[in-house]
Amino acid sequence: MKRFAPFAVALALVLAAAPRAEAQTSPVRLGLTGGASTSSVGGSSVTLGNWKWGGIAGAFGQYFIARETYIGLDANWVQKGGSKVAIANGEAQDLNLEYIELPLTIGYTQRFSGWESNLYIGLALSFQISCKAQGAASNNSVDCDDAAGLAPKKTTDWSIPFGLGFYRDLGGSLLGLDFRYMLGLSDVFENSNIRNRSWQFTAKWAVPIGS
Repeated sequence: MKRFAPFAVALALVLAAAPRAEAQTSPVRLGLTGGASTSSVGGSSVTLGNWKWGGIAGAFGQYFIARETYIGLDANWVQKGGSKVAIANGEAQDLNLEYIELPLTIGYTQRFSGWESNLYIGLALSFQISCKAQGAASNNSVDCDDAAGLAPKKTTDWSIPFGLGFYRDLGGSLLGLDFRYMLGLSDVFENSNIRNRSWQFTAKWAVPIGS
């Protein structure tokens, strides 16, 4: 976990140094997320692989520690994996992975004429809830632990989320679009050098809480 220490230190410094949100900005927002993801796996062990589409749904919160700076936490169900993935020149197979993903982010917001834009980066911990593999010549999928050519699966996954979003103030709520890339930091399978990478495109709806 030493490689994640700089992220934790930076986050702690921001929380300690940033001023409290100004009165005219609601300090807390809660909302819902839904959309699509396109994912693949990469690494030195992957000799072939295509991107695959999946879904994403969940909830999120934001706490404004200053008028233009917030800490965000998401809780999402996300489909990842890859299509026609070949490992070490083995048989190509589809990988269908599902996670509960918890990104913690810090973001910068700009407001203009009823619109908002934001940029953010953070660290995410994901818990795998399903891992299925399906060979090119088979109509049936099996658990990844039972699939040929795959090392034992890992149940957690670390990644770096970074992205941008645009929101429209509807008067009492906000509606927006978010574009995010998830850069995998940890192996999907034990000692495999196979890592997730995912683009996520979502619609978000949020309600300000407090004043």
